[in-house]
Amino acid sequence: MKEIQKIAVGFGEAEQATGLSKSFLRNAVKDPNPDRRLKTVRVNRRRLIRFEDLKDWFDRVSVGDESQVASNGNGSQVA
Repeated sequence: MKEIQKIAVGFGEAEQATGLSKSFLRNAVKDPNPDRRLKTVRVNRRRLIRFEDLKDWFDRVSVGDESQVASNGNGSQVA
């Protein structure tokens, strides 16, 4: 059987995909900074996150995170 590629996920699946809590993701939807806001869509009563919006948001918010860069012990940095 052919696997279906999802175009949107709920907060539970987004939590599993990113390793971030559902409350963190819900707060990202309400972020006052539009550049850091996670876009969602509503379908009837359900709020979904388009998979491409989730990946785009994750890339945007993780780019400026300086904790991603560590020292390798001899003074130079490794990503």
